Amino acid sequence: MSQIYLITGASTGFGALSARALANEGHTVFAGMYSYDGNTSTYEEEVARHARENNVDLRTVSLDLLSQESVDAAVNYVLGAAGRLDVVVHNAGHMNYGPAESFTADQYLQLYNINVVGCHRLNTAVLPHMRHARRGHVVWVS
Repeated sequence: MSQIYLITGASTGFGALSARALANEGHTVFAGMYSYDGNTSTYEEEVARHARENNVDLRTVSLDLLSQESVDAAVNYVLGAAGRLDVVVHNAGHMNYGPAESFTADQYLQLYNINVVGCHRLNTAVLPHMRHARRGHVVWVS
């Protein structure tokens, strides 16, 4: 049975690869798009091209895990477009590289906000819908 997926951090890397692979397997995939400069048009064009060339249901949705408003809007978009949400893949994240003492407390708080609180924001938006449907999966990539 085809599933409805929402994947965070699907602009590049593992998220983009996962979105394409799942769509190629026949699932409907909403690729969560975010860019630090706010411009995701290149990534959106790549997704649209892949969907067209492979005749798959791969779509994009703007998704900034630092904003509850953005998260809620993305979840509402998916639910409105697909009618349900079966699987959430928490793929988005950020890391700092280097000696631990070279980072400020604020930098660590920003990492925590993205990697932990961002997941919580999305969970608070999707889990009530999954619970109501009595089905759903939440997957963390780390």
